[in-house]
Amino acid sequence: MKEILQAFIQNLKEERFAEAHEVMEHQWKVYKKCNHPLTKLLKGYINGATAFELLRRGKREGAERLWAVYEKYLPALQKGIEEYTLFVEADSLLQALKRERLSSVDSKYLVR
Repeated sequence: MKEILQAFIQNLKEERFAEAHEVMEHQWKVYKKCNHPLTKLLKGYINGATAFELLRRGKREGAERLWAVYEKYLPALQKGIEEYTLFVEADSLLQALKRERLSSVDSKYLVR
């Protein structure tokens, strides 16, 4: 999980959001099959990264919907989980992107 989160974070830093999605999706599929406790959190992070790819493509409404999914699963980010510090770092990057790119417009989809 550590290497996956590191790659996810690097992709976010380089604004390669589709690649960040892909990196996390592989692990999500593995975790989903075994009903791992982090499955929903990974799904949230996938949606968080994808929101910014959609925004890049001019699909603000879709981006805002996916951001809401990200925030829906964010409560699973709790101390004691595997690689907590890296999950927090990834969340910090996503939250900074939200403040810069999504917060400027009110939306029925955007959870604040």
